[in-house]
Order: sequence, then structure tokens, then C-alpha cells
Amino acid sequence: MNAPPCFQDSAAKRVISNLCSQNNIDITLLKDLCEVLNNFSGSGRKEGVQVDLTDCIDRFIDRKKD
Repeated sequence: MNAPPCFQDSAAKRVISNLCSQNNIDITLLKDLCEVLNNFSGSGRKEGVQVDLTDCIDRFIDRKKD
């Protein structure tokens, strides 16, 4: 997967990190979800998006259990 450009730019990543921290959002989960959407954007297909998003959320839940 390719990280969206906002996660590659250090200034933007800092802003995202601060917002995630302020709003109690897991930045890894956000990045994973954005990667899925970024990979499907422009493809014109919806098949697989829901499965990939669910997989990201499942991985997040599994990380939190450990």
C-alpha cells in the first residue's frame, strides 16, 4: 500500500499527529484507513473497499488486545 501524500510530508504529518493526539485517535489506524481509500480512489470500483477497511479495523482491534 502507498501512504497518502499527507503522511509523507513531515509538516503535514506533524499536524495530523497533533490532531490525532488531541482527539484520541490512533494515527496508525487513520493512516491504514487513508491508505485503503487512497488505493481505491480513481479506480472507479467499490468492490473490496469495505473488506479492506474492515481488515484495517480488525488489525487495530487485535493490536489493542495485545
